[in-house]
Amino acid sequence: MTRNHRHLLLLLGLGAAALIWATFPPSEIALSDACTPLPGPAQWSSVLYSGPFWRRQLAAVEAEQLDLLSYPARRARLEAEAETARRLSPIESKMERLSQGQGEDPAVKERQEAERHAARLKRAIWLTECAGRIHQRLNE
Repeated sequence: MTRNHRHLLLLLGLGAAALIWATFPPSEIALSDACTPLPGPAQWSSVLYSGPFWRRQLAAVEAEQLDLLSYPARRARLEAEAETARRLSPIESKMERLSQGQGEDPAVKERQEAERHAARLKRAIWLTECAGRIHQRLNE
């Protein structure tokens, strides 16, 4: 085998390795709004590694669903911890009371929280829809 042939085989091997790496099923959500693979590497991955691609997407979707569903409990726990910390420090408590008078309008804060809640709810609905479609695909 000549030196040029070895270089060609090396380049072909590197190209194949790069293709496999680029199309390996992603562990993050790589789905469009219609729950189809995003164009590019995710789309190729779904063709080349159909089963593993969809199982990884299902795992990513379910992990995000769990995170969204646990958000209210996490938030309540963090608020309770912050309240406990404020009670332990009278100076911080007084500073907080003083800053509340200079802070944002409560109506603005409430509207922003409602918008964040609506976005979380919309995302949770989309995740549930995608999980159902993925289950169908895996059971075909």
